[in-house]
Amino acid sequence: MQLISKHALRQYMAYRGYSLKELADKVGCSKATIAHLHTLNGSRNTVGPDIAKRIEKALDAPAGSLFVPRVSVGVTSTGHKKAVA
Repeated sequence: MQLISKHALRQYMAYRGYSLKELADKVGCSKATIAHLHTLNGSRNTVGPDIAKRIEKALDAPAGSLFVPRVSVGVTSTGHKKAVA
């Protein structure tokens, strides 16, 4: 799942009063995972669907408000493009 906006994640965390460690503990993931998503210049903006769902739940954010499915475009053997989830 792809993070829609690092700014939105930071705003939810600030509003709920969560530090990186507190959110990581509540979600059940590493502090580094949250830090990579949280850092504005960080390159990571994806997590698995289960972690994404738990982050939204921990922040009491509506489902789909922070993460969307990541869709890649692949090319078939015949040269046609197709979406790959």
